[in-house]
Amino acid sequence: MYLVAGTLEPFFLENAARWAVALRDAGVDVVMTERVGSHGGAFWREEFPVMVSWAFGP
Repeated sequence: MYLVAGTLEPFFLENAARWAVALRDAGVDVVMTERVGSHGGAFWREEFPVMVSWAFGP
């Protein structure tokens, strides 16, 4: 599971962190990334290629 949240979206960041813990406890391979930004187009334009590379390789 690939999770990413921006530091400028505290509600989503807190929830994503809780999901990461719960998923890891259930044995799921989890990547949880936190970076400066908020939930929006620019944030996801930068993050989407990273997530695709993680999921499917370079």
